[in-house]
Amino acid sequence: MTSLEQSLSALLGQPVKLIETQELHGGCISRARRVRVDQGEGSHRDYFVKTNERSFMENFHAECDGLERLARAAAIRVPCPIARDVYDDRAWLVLEWVQQGARPGDYFERFGRSLAGLHRQTQGREIGLEINNFLGAAPQNNSPENNWARFVAVHRLGFQLRWAADQGLDSTSLRRDVESIIRRVDDLLSGSEPTTSLLHGDLWSGNYLCDSTGAPVVIDPAVYRGNREAEFGMLKLFGACPQRFYEAYQEAFSLPDGWQRRVNVYVLYHLLNHLNLFGRGYLAQCGDVASQILRAE
Repeated sequence: MTSLEQSLSALLGQPVKLIETQELHGGCISRARRVRVDQGEGSHRDYFVKTNERSFMENFHAECDGLERLARAAAIRVPCPIARDVYDDRAWLVLEWVQQGARPGDYFERFGRSLAGLHRQTQGREIGLEINNFLGAAPQNNSPENNWARFVAVHRLGFQLRWAADQGLDSTSLRRDVESIIRRVDDLLSGSEPTTSLLHGDLWSGNYLCDSTGAPVVIDPAVYRGNREAEFGMLKLFGACPQRFYEAYQEAFSLPDGWQRRVNVYVLYHLLNHLNLFGRGYLAQCGDVASQILRAE
């Protein structure tokens, strides 16, 4: 029995016979593989398996928690968590394998309606989450608040700005502008809804797929409860969704007027996170968006 077979057998709680493995690329954090195992009588099953250092187990627990919360909303498909644990001094996560297919012509329309369904079906008043989690490899503080603007100021923009300063990645002008945005955040976010929804939290183009039936699937969440306009920060930045996606969302669950202006506050959060994770190559873009927010006030 190979070491991978031993690990999967321990994780799945039954002997596993390995048929095939395939290294997967596209992520930058964990080692990822498609693993095919023999189920007997000529049948097989595929799993998506991620491994990382032992200290990464908290991230895998948070990922599973997010997937399970999204699954309970029953609005958009997510891969089912199968197992996660530390084995042989490594952190392991085993997920359902999602067989991908070609996107049909109405894929982005279906995606927009499904995302609107998630936001509509999970409406409430809670802000944040009872646990913290991760945005990519970055810690994400979800400490509950009773005011959305304060949550954004303290746990999103304020956290990222302090982290950038601690790492020496900010500039005088960026610090000045983000601090100004934080002071004015009530006004900058005025006009948004008082309700919140369960958010995926990290919807860039690598985190939504098309399954073999043509349905949208979302992966790698950074969930929390917040104003649904925040969902569109990462989508605007790196989502690469065509106009029909936004039209379908609006038809299903229209956003309040002014959301296109307000969404830049959430774009800035994700850009600051990229600055902190990947370095000063994002500094100019952070500064441009911060200046744009202040000019549009």
